[in-house]
Amino acid sequence: MVSLAVAVIVYGRYKYLEEAVKSIASQTRQPDNVVVFTDNGGLVRKILEKHGVKAEIYQEPHLSLPATYARIGEVAETEYVLPLEDDDVFKPNKLEAVEKYCNGYPLVKHAADFIDEESRPINVLDKQPVNSLVISREKAWFHHLSYPFHVWPSTFAIKTTLLRKYKEDLFKLKLHADFAIFTLALLEGEVLYVPSRLAYYRIGSGHSQLTTCKSLPKLVCTWNKYAYDDYILWKTIDDKFIKKLILKTYMGHTLLVYLLNNIYECPFLYKVSYFHLNFNRS
Repeated sequence: MVSLAVAVIVYGRYKYLEEAVKSIASQTRQPDNVVVFTDNGGLVRKILEKHGVKAEIYQEPHLSLPATYARIGEVAETEYVLPLEDDDVFKPNKLEAVEKYCNGYPLVKHAADFIDEESRPINVLDKQPVNSLVISREKAWFHHLSYPFHVWPSTFAIKTTLLRKYKEDLFKLKLHADFAIFTLALLEGEVLYVPSRLAYYRIGSGHSQLTTCKSLPKLVCTWNKYAYDDYILWKTIDDKFIKKLILKTYMGHTLLVYLLNNIYECPFLYKVSYFHLNFNRS
């Protein structure tokens, strides 16, 4: 039996947290451990206790999102960690279904269904592969082109040793945690994709995708941090196949911030020039 922890990260947004916690309590296979990183431990504790979910709560709001995952690797005592973002929902059989696939892969990712801000089912962005995939570093580029599905954290089962091994690298990043974990997992071995839809991914509550966010200024600020993180990953990872995958994502984010940073103000601006764009294409 593989030991599994659920890791909830909730900072500044609590509207959907009760629904997320209820989905932990309703699992047919209960987690061996639940850890929560938050900026409001008192509120979170009340919601957890209301639904009978025992958890270790860490109030560390100064951490970036990638650094939070590094801390999760430090505190989790299980073999795998299953992230649950505060606005997403696990289906009742999520842990039971995922457990059988957690047999050594550094990362297991499954498909998801979609819900809107009112928890109503919707059908958008549905370009997820319908068959299982074993993704190697050599094939990652091809799969990314064929199936531009996103690497949502709430569809992950991460081997805890991965988070521990790359702790220092995660602490260097600002925001792009899911993509970083995906690429770092490829360094360690093959990533397993499972087409079972074991979670509900909420559309409209975040600010990372143009198709789902209502605020372009928030998106631009997110893309600045993504571009920075992509560049750090590209400089850090010394594997030509993974660097090719990172470069595609990096160029997309860099071009956007190059065009939009003169229009919108952000607390953090990734500085890029036309020369920089062309230099990094090489």
